[in-house]
Amino acid sequence: AYPAQLESMLNQEGVPAKVTNAGVSGDTSAQALRRVDWSLKNGRYDMVLICLGANDGLRRLPLADLESNLSQMIEKFRKAGLKTVVIGIRLPSNFPEAYRKGFEELYPRVAKAKGADFLPFLLEGVAMEDALNLSDRIHPNEKGQKIVARRIADFLKPKLRKAAG
Repeated sequence: AYPAQLESMLNQEGVPAKVTNAGVSGDTSAQALRRVDWSLKNGRYDMVLICLGANDGLRRLPLADLESNLSQMIEKFRKAGLKTVVIGIRLPSNFPEAYRKGFEELYPRVAKAKGADFLPFLLEGVAMEDALNLSDRIHPNEKGQKIVARRIADFLKPKLRKAAG
């Protein structure tokens, strides 16, 4: 999975990092929000990557709820002194255009409003590429995971180096 590859890439490139994958497959943003306090009590972190909402979108849950959940998570992390990065998600083109557009627009809006860094799309260069995804055409395969990890590593390296002083 890309979190393990991300840690390996950062360490190999001289950026000491331990990446903890706190995601749970199939979770909605509401479920993730309920785990934030537990995660903060049971781990030590310097930075948090929030890449949530795909399951909210696929279930067509209310966008206002997703936006509120993401905002609350960022606030909790900020109060704990953690730098936060929001990573956007996009929905398949067969979703209603208004819902899809609203979904995609809320990520940069939340990041900006909460002062979080923003990476526009987790699966840039991977989404809808058969050779980079499992047969479900949604989840990246090993090659796709490497591309995702590389993009995130390249995005994070300067931020982590700056934070390290």
